[in-house]
Amino acid sequence: MMNRRDVNSTLASALAGLLSGKSGALLWAEKSPAQQNSPDQRQNTSSIVVQTLMKESLAEIPNAELKVSTLTIPPGAPSLPHRHTGPVFAYVLEGEVENQVDPSPPQRYKAGEYFYETPMHVHRLLRNLSGMETAKLLIFEVGEKGKQFTISAD
Repeated sequence: MMNRRDVNSTLASALAGLLSGKSGALLWAEKSPAQQNSPDQRQNTSSIVVQTLMKESLAEIPNAELKVSTLTIPPGAPSLPHRHTGPVFAYVLEGEVENQVDPSPPQRYKAGEYFYETPMHVHRLLRNLSGMETAKLLIFEVGEKGKQFTISAD
C-alpha cells in the first residue's frame, strides 16, 4: 500500500504531466518483469517504484482543463444529487465516506482508497460515515475550460 508521501509524489508528477500539455506522454517507464530482474535494475536498489492505482480513458472534452481540489466533509454530512460534466478521480485522504453514482450501488471508501466517477452519471450520494471526525478527499476533476464542472441533477 502506498503511503501519503508516495501518493502526493505520484499525483504531483501526474498533474505536472497533464498541465505541461503532454497528456499523451509516458510519465513513468514501467518495466516488464524481465527488465526488473536485469543486472542494471538489481544494482540500483534505490529505484523509485510506481504502482498504477487506476487507469481510465478520458472523455473527449474540447478545451479540457484539470481542477485539483480537496473536499472536506463534516461528520455525517451528505451531498445533494448532482452530475459531473467530466471524469472525476477521488482519493480518500482522511476518514471514511459512502459514495453512490448511478447505476452502481453505494460503496464505502476509507483513507488510502480511491474511486472514479463517470461523466454525466447522477452522483446520488457522498457522505461522511463518521459522526465525530471530518473526512477529506483529494479530487481530480476534468471539464471544459470556462464551464461548470458540477451541475444539478434536475
